[in-house]
Amino acid sequence: MRPEMTALRPAAHRGEIRLFVLVTLLAVMILGAAAARAADPVFARLETGAGDITLVFYPEMAPHHVDNFIHLSRTGFYDGTRFHRIVPGFVIQGGDPNSKDSDPRNDGMGGPMMSDVLNDEDMKLVQQVNELLDSKGYAGLDGPANLKAEFSQTVKHVRGTLSMARSQNVDSAGSQFFVCVDVTAQLDGKYTIFGHVVSGIEVADTIVNAEKNPSAGRDAPRDPVAINKVTIIEGADGLNEAEKAAWDAMPPELQSAK
Repeated sequence: MRPEMTALRPAAHRGEIRLFVLVTLLAVMILGAAAARAADPVFARLETGAGDITLVFYPEMAPHHVDNFIHLSRTGFYDGTRFHRIVPGFVIQGGDPNSKDSDPRNDGMGGPMMSDVLNDEDMKLVQQVNELLDSKGYAGLDGPANLKAEFSQTVKHVRGTLSMARSQNVDSAGSQFFVCVDVTAQLDGKYTIFGHVVSGIEVADTIVNAEKNPSAGRDAPRDPVAINKVTIIEGADGLNEAEKAAWDAMPPELQSAK
């Protein structure tokens, strides 16, 4: 026997319809606002000894590289690092924590450790795993934090490209990044592009054309330019007047990439 269906009274029916419409509209508004926030561009302002370089990120194309750079920036990891590698017609490279010391010979070999990229709760989990491994005679999880490659087969390395440095292992990026001062097609599909210069490319030109120190390495500058501070800016409204003008004049295909 089929269960008996009970008819709703007209007044209650109308009330439920109004409630349903209200909830639906509210949900649409919330989701719309969330989507708008997600679509807002995120920038980084690098305050260097030679001037400011402002970058926009490509989170849809290289989400983990973008998150990594933002996290390290917000924790002050990059503050005090220097552009340790300059190659005219090619790139300026920075982001190595080793560059904070007075020995240029170790520049280009450093990067973040797990404790630099994981929060306190994450580290507690790592500690638990390490205790388990130790109880079974195995070495624990420790050492450098390496990013897996997020290569693009369509977006190219051009003047102003922000890309990630790495070793021979394609999944070895950490904190070191470079800015292209010219077209560098030989890097396409081999290094992870995760943003672009909005303003300050002339600052990169100044950095790359500085006098070198051959005794410290073929591409080492005599007086490395420091990154004094990195500020993350969410949304174009946070840009200053000059940055906003440069952003508005930027070609759409460079403002975002997938």
